[in-house]
Amino acid sequence: MRGLAIGLLLLSACDRNAGEDRPIADAKPAAITFEGADYTDAAAKTAHGERLTRVLGCRGCHGKEMEGKRFYELYASNLTRDLAGYSDEQLERLLREGVRPSKSDVWGMPSELFQHLSGPDMDALITHLRTLKPSGGPTQPRLPWQPDAAKLIAEGKIKPAADSVKETRNLGPADLGEAHALGRYITRVTCAECHGPKLEGQPNGNPDLVVASGYTREEFERLITQGIPTGGRKLTLMASVAKSRFSHLTRKERDALYAYLKARADQPE
Repeated sequence: MRGLAIGLLLLSACDRNAGEDRPIADAKPAAITFEGADYTDAAAKTAHGERLTRVLGCRGCHGKEMEGKRFYELYASNLTRDLAGYSDEQLERLLREGVRPSKSDVWGMPSELFQHLSGPDMDALITHLRTLKPSGGPTQPRLPWQPDAAKLIAEGKIKPAADSVKETRNLGPADLGEAHALGRYITRVTCAECHGPKLEGQPNGNPDLVVASGYTREEFERLITQGIPTGGRKLTLMASVAKSRFSHLTRKERDALYAYLKARADQPE
């Protein structure tokens, strides 16, 4: 996921023609990243990448030990074995663009999210994945599509990862400025998977995240770390995601996420 991250920080360049240093006007700002992306040694970089496998949901599909597992007709790859066949550049392209070296379709990979990962975050993710020791059995082939899945594919409701990347590349939730940049970044690479690229909800019932306006910060903390909503309701998917993924967000990241969602919800119509 190095391409799921090579946006390295750019240092301001200088023009010395007149005997004085002048920063180039179009120098790019530092990338928005998860906490820990300012790693300065290999151990910290690997640890950051390991945390990202949890926050981004890699282990939910590929298994707790990344050895792969079956879900429906698909089989999430055994990453401990399969990644040896990819260069870092090929792995990044697979993660960001949903494109294999063989050009065969990739199904189920949330590349529409990973295309937005910053360079430092992607680098750390790939670095951690390279530390996995081979274990488990070989990746199993995809099963034939069942009629209901084949129908959804024919209707364009289920698409290869590469198609989803192209369709969502320029879509995103409201940009509310630098103060909310981290919170917006987190939504684009996590929340958008269930709530859509603009966080406006999905036809399957996942709501527009304006619902955040109904939560206090304390209530949101219970929701995001334990999957417990307001009003005594019972959640299924969100309860699992909160415990397995969002509980690994740092306090600063959870604060930023809440602040962004609250500010977005409070925007005038």
